[in-house]
Amino acid sequence: MDEIKLFESKQIRSILHAGQWHFSVVDVVAVLTESSNPRNYWSTLKKREKEKSGIELSTICVQLKLPAPNGKSYATDCAHKESLLRIIQSVPSAKAEPFKRWLAKVGSDVLDEKSNKRLAAHRKLKETQQRFFETVNDRGVDKEGFVRVLYAGDDALFGNVDMRAQYMIGKEENPEDYMNNLLLKGKDFAAELSNHHVRKKDLKGEEAIKKEHQSQNEAIRKHLTDQNIKPEELAPEKSIKQLKALKNKSNEENKKS
Repeated sequence: MDEIKLFESKQIRSILHAGQWHFSVVDVVAVLTESSNPRNYWSTLKKREKEKSGIELSTICVQLKLPAPNGKSYATDCAHKESLLRIIQSVPSAKAEPFKRWLAKVGSDVLDEKSNKRLAAHRKLKETQQRFFETVNDRGVDKEGFVRVLYAGDDALFGNVDMRAQYMIGKEENPEDYMNNLLLKGKDFAAELSNHHVRKKDLKGEEAIKKEHQSQNEAIRKHLTDQNIKPEELAPEKSIKQLKALKNKSNEENKKS
């Protein structure tokens, strides 16, 4: 996915690559230097930096296809936020600091857009599980029993596959922290339905409630597998803890900007 982003009304081509926005280095050079030939400026800058510091700026870039004015796409030097900040150090420009602030804001927006959906889905799942626990706790299921109920639901959803082993994480970690939006919302829906039916059917005791939760997760699994989606085969994502840490770091950077 590529986009045109604006810095002081000037266009900077960008593309989402490996989960991060990468920006056309030539476009950034153009807005920082107002050079009539930013492509030549970038070429000269790379040579100058190599002679001065021994650093090959091209090694912190990646060639990605971006649309040109003629409508065709060409491989272009692109860099993500951290690499761009290093490149900017080599560009004498009064616009460097305003651009850094703009870059931090863009990076924060992207992080928020992507991570907030998972964070919100994860938070919603935990809230639903808490309401479910409050319901079953009044019906003879303590905390340890509730954990067994949830495990039984996971076994049904993931076809008895050990998701800790599947995600290659430790026993102390929760697989839910690595699940994508689809799985988080599927588990949340199953828990909502279980909570509803436990009340509606007036179920009591761990075994009856466990069976109900298994049934709801089996239904979610069937819905997914009917669409050729095996829940246990969906790749893990960055942990929720890491997302929260990245978001906090981004917020701190924005405050300093």
